[in-house]
Amino acid sequence: MADNPKHPVVVALAGTTISAPDIQPLKNIFTDYFDWEVISEGQISPIEESVWGIKPGSAGTKFCVVRAPDATRGMVRIVQGRTRERRRPVAARWAGVEIIVSRDIDGLYERMKPCKDFKAFRDPITMDWSDFGSNQHRAFLGIAPGGTHLALTMGLTQPKGRAFPKAQAWVGHVFDVPLMTSRFERSARFYRDVVGMTPILTSQFNNNKFSWHDLFNLPHSADVALDIIKGDAPDTGLGGIEMQGYDESLIDTDQAVPDLFDGGACMLTYTTKNIDEAFAAISASPLAQILSKPQALKSAPYNGTKSFIFLGPDQERFEICEELWSAR
Repeated sequence: MADNPKHPVVVALAGTTISAPDIQPLKNIFTDYFDWEVISEGQISPIEESVWGIKPGSAGTKFCVVRAPDATRGMVRIVQGRTRERRRPVAARWAGVEIIVSRDIDGLYERMKPCKDFKAFRDPITMDWSDFGSNQHRAFLGIAPGGTHLALTMGLTQPKGRAFPKAQAWVGHVFDVPLMTSRFERSARFYRDVVGMTPILTSQFNNNKFSWHDLFNLPHSADVALDIIKGDAPDTGLGGIEMQGYDESLIDTDQAVPDLFDGGACMLTYTTKNIDEAFAAISASPLAQILSKPQALKSAPYNGTKSFIFLGPDQERFEICEELWSAR
């Protein structure tokens, strides 16, 4: 494995790509219920398909990028794809997105109730992570088109030594993306030693702490490892990966196909200060599979900046680009 980088080779969470059989219902959740705005829509070109490492036509012909009003990061790109199969309590690889809510999360939950394309797991619950140096927050979670999870979270207190993410909009940006693995130490080692990301929360628990096991229909004896890691950014960071470790028997058997997007949350995009350094670090690791080399993309949301794609230790699809996404 490559030596530890001097600093994280990634910085900010630009966005997450989510696939669904029909783009419109998922887009409607963000625009009609979250009051997000569309910053870019267009045709998916063969160049993007090549960089993303997917079969021609497998993500449909069009994409749509949405964001919280005036947000510069934590956006969502929607493409066409299959619905993720969910037969076990925990999804494989990227499970969904976690979005910050600035106020009245219970009011947002009531607003979401009429939405036929969003199925909540249960009413909002309050979780207290103070024992692990974090904070109290209130959240609800549901399944959206494509079989992806959408988690909405509002902070009630502040963590020790850092600030909880916040947004000006009622429903703000994506601030965390959960990554599920049955080989937690291997994945943690890759993101720590190769990508250089650093933890802002480290925890292990069972016995239904925080009602976690009830929420995901897990046996109360099941061990859970949960770390939140960030890139080269101050304080809480500019978006994190919530690494979750479970026994293999609890994670969906839905297999990754290297040249196809997963159903639901299918690709995470981080920025970097030096794309050549990032590419060299990732390429040197036997735990990563490079799908494309850095290449400039003229279309939105890249607008001429370079990007490359790799598969991580659990075949999760990861994109690194030079700059945050933006409208053309």
